[in-house]
Amino acid sequence: MKKNKPSLQITESDGRSHELVMTGEEVTIGRSDENVLTFIDPKVSRNHAKIAKKGNNYVLTDLGSFNGTKVNTEFVTNKVLSNGDEIRIGGALLIFLSGKDGISTTDDKLDYFKDDEYQQWQQQTISIKPQDCTQIDSRTLLVTPKAKPRPKDRGKSMIPRKDRQPTKDQFELSRLERMNKVLFVLYEISRHINIIHDFNELLGKIMELIFQVIDADYGFLILMDDKSGRDFVPVVVKLKDDRMKGKIRASRTLCKKVIEDRVALLTSNAMDDARFSPTESLVKQKIRSAICVPLWQKEKIIGAIQLDSTRLGNQFTQDDLELLKAIGCQMSMVLEQANLNKKIREEEELRSRLERYHSPQVVNMILKTAERSQDDLLEAKDVSVTILFSDIVGFTRLSERLNPLDVNMLLNQYFSRMTDIIFEYEGTLDKYVGDRMMAVFGAPLEKDDHAERAIRAALKMRKELAEMMEQASPDKKFDVRLGLNTGHVVAGNIGSPKRMDYTVIGDSVNIASRLESSAEPNQILIGEETYRQVKGKFKTRKVGSKTFRGKSESIMVYEVLD
Repeated sequence: MKKNKPSLQITESDGRSHELVMTGEEVTIGRSDENVLTFIDPKVSRNHAKIAKKGNNYVLTDLGSFNGTKVNTEFVTNKVLSNGDEIRIGGALLIFLSGKDGISTTDDKLDYFKDDEYQQWQQQTISIKPQDCTQIDSRTLLVTPKAKPRPKDRGKSMIPRKDRQPTKDQFELSRLERMNKVLFVLYEISRHINIIHDFNELLGKIMELIFQVIDADYGFLILMDDKSGRDFVPVVVKLKDDRMKGKIRASRTLCKKVIEDRVALLTSNAMDDARFSPTESLVKQKIRSAICVPLWQKEKIIGAIQLDSTRLGNQFTQDDLELLKAIGCQMSMVLEQANLNKKIREEEELRSRLERYHSPQVVNMILKTAERSQDDLLEAKDVSVTILFSDIVGFTRLSERLNPLDVNMLLNQYFSRMTDIIFEYEGTLDKYVGDRMMAVFGAPLEKDDHAERAIRAALKMRKELAEMMEQASPDKKFDVRLGLNTGHVVAGNIGSPKRMDYTVIGDSVNIASRLESSAEPNQILIGEETYRQVKGKFKTRKVGSKTFRGKSESIMVYEVLD
């Protein structure tokens, strides 16, 4: 039986939560962008820790971090992780889930009977509509039988014989028990819906809860294929006893009848029904009773739950059918909430990733555009942009005379102010490389005035730096160089499936980098195309023609003055 993949349930220091499914052999954790899991948290070291697969286990290793790594409140260096272990890294909480829940979420154990193998079963069907069962009247969950057994009835079974009609008291007791079971299942589901983020894992938990209230030997949950709308996709297969071997045999006809006729179905005494001649597959499976109910999503049926019993003395009853029907109807809200939670987590994760590179205004526009259109703004495409490079002059000498902590604090203060300015003019932060930063204006959201925005940002960055230096001590003063260039680039998410970053590539990027490298301290140099787009809007000075390494033709360079 296959198991769910191990995962980390992550709650960051700002309260945002998301999930990381551990598909690879190793997950590195730290503040550096090079890690698989990155936390922008001063308490987290650049390369803080890693989780690596060793045999059948996952081992957490602290990589010599400054603030250490905790597992279940204790600092650790190396620790074999167990299901549910709580890992503390800085202000973040990571919960390790091993995925070993004993429930299969693949179709490896599910096979189908031939279409005609169930058709002669003794069947009982109940037609149901979503509006009739989407909500259970809460008053029915509080039903208490009014009558009590008379003294002469004590010691007698309250369960009616098959040849005796149930009394009113017995009916009320049966209904109360059924509603209590529904309440139990729904309460447990509501507890887990915000804890279990993986959709298939949540469905597995629901099946596990169903087995706690209905005595079945095995069962499965299928969903309709989104593309075809006809094929059945087994999502969860559950066994009462994991030692059962062989494939689970399911009836396509039974599922099809439940889904197409919109009914809940109970079959019983299949092996003993004189009207039914058991086929080889049915005898092999020894199915004696089955119940199957549809799963709703508003007015649409999206799948079914089927439970089977192979024990002669364990025939499903009308109460079992009513109980599973009620759970199936209520799962409409559960599935809807699970899908909503998934979308919220995906948006939070996307927003968190975008906020590292884009201004809040741009992030909101990207998310709104994604809602209205199928187009992905972050897909690679050819666009006209203006690229800005900024670099600290003499950073090596600066870092030599300061201790590493002071250098770190100085860079954080500088980058924080400069990034705010880039975001103010709706630019995109491409990357930090040491003491150098790169920004793009005009992507992913195209702007006709991207060259003007870039220059205004550069001027304000230079002014902001001057104000910073007025308050800085002599040993912490420094200058910067700025270079800007305009042209066509390929902009979008570029990288490998394991790690994608939004960036721009092209010759225009190289020229912007060369302009910055050739600038004097606190000088802003721009290329010819940038000058052409902003001519007359800024005070400029022609520097002259320059030939850069790797370029066969010279480029006319201009300086932007205050």
